[in-house]
Amino acid sequence: MSKALRLVITLILLLALSQQSCAKIVVGVSADYTVISSNTIKDTFTLTFKNTGKNTTELNVEVPISLFLENFTVKDVPRGYVSYIVKREGGEKILLLKITKTLSPFEKYKVIVEGKAVGFIDNLGNGVYRFTAVEYPNYFNSIGIPVDSIRISINFPQDPFFAYRVISVSSNSEVYYNAFNSVEKIEWNFVNPTSQVVAFVQFQKILNLLAIDVVAAVIVFLAFIALLYLSYRSEKKYREMKVLFSTPWGGNIVSAIREMFGRAEKEILVTSPHIYYTDWLTAELKPAIDRGVKVRIITWPSYERRAFKNVDEVKEDRKQYFTLKRFLEMFPPGTVKLNDNIHAKMVVVDEREVLITTANLTQTGLWENYEVGFRAKNEGLANQAKNFFEIVWNAEDTVELNETTIHAKEAWKIIMEKKKYRYEG
Repeated sequence: MSKALRLVITLILLLALSQQSCAKIVVGVSADYTVISSNTIKDTFTLTFKNTGKNTTELNVEVPISLFLENFTVKDVPRGYVSYIVKREGGEKILLLKITKTLSPFEKYKVIVEGKAVGFIDNLGNGVYRFTAVEYPNYFNSIGIPVDSIRISINFPQDPFFAYRVISVSSNSEVYYNAFNSVEKIEWNFVNPTSQVVAFVQFQKILNLLAIDVVAAVIVFLAFIALLYLSYRSEKKYREMKVLFSTPWGGNIVSAIREMFGRAEKEILVTSPHIYYTDWLTAELKPAIDRGVKVRIITWPSYERRAFKNVDEVKEDRKQYFTLKRFLEMFPPGTVKLNDNIHAKMVVVDEREVLITTANLTQTGLWENYEVGFRAKNEGLANQAKNFFEIVWNAEDTVELNETTIHAKEAWKIIMEKKKYRYEG
């Protein structure tokens, strides 16, 4: 044989060998099991075909799989290259996958079968279970498609109050734990298997004491934070309660009243037996009324504060009369009521803030005397004060200020009649 002929034959053989090596398809098998209950799992079975050669090649195979899944689905990635039928062979249910796909060089193609199954987990009692899975590479090897890897995994439910512990496990396994020291997943990896592979684990489901301790610690911590918050609120409420005083050279009480009026949004309630020199008071209350704040005042009628035997003895208190006249001119009807037993000096704003004081709303009381008061930004106290106000406002011997009751003798007659009726009735 000539050298030239030997060279041609050698080149042809090398080219054939090269084309063979460049058109090699291998398959990887993956079986992922997720525990749903003590006897049910979700199985995701994946076949990954890969063209490891440098040339395009045809994948045309039929893959029989023992069918133990319920309500299964079959899909491929990319889509459109797989079909399937279900048949029986020797009393066994078989899922026959038919795959026809042209694979580009180094292209991967996946077929995924997914569904629920029973029979993989055995209950051994006392919270002990056994999981077994077997995969076979024999069929692919028989049709000339090597199995380069088989991966099996089992995923456990993540319940914060239960933990999974491994009692024993087969080889080629790797165990993964979650933050609460419970088994999260076990994975088995087999490289280039030539015969069946087995994944086995015996495990136990127990109360997760670590998680319970963590939850208990969190509860204790939250309780501590709640106590701190309640303590802060109590301290804040205490800081928002203060004693006010007025002296002949200062007016802390009237400053507080003005501030409360200015912040009012819904309601202002005022009680004071005597209200003299009212320009400052009407100047503060009128803007509040104009912006929609409801104002109610209980004060003394326009007669002097002493006992009268009959209407002829009634003496008018001129300063109180002029105050009531000013109120009639400035405020809407129903704003002011009169009661000759009122002695409380109080301001309540929006059911959230209250001021109780010894000072009448007069020049003497607010700027000339030594007076004291208690102010609280506290809804509970403000509501109690409002309840007292409503008792007086709705009392039988409380009368509305109008063009008749503004006059001392008329007011005295009406109020005395109401008191007489109450006592006699």
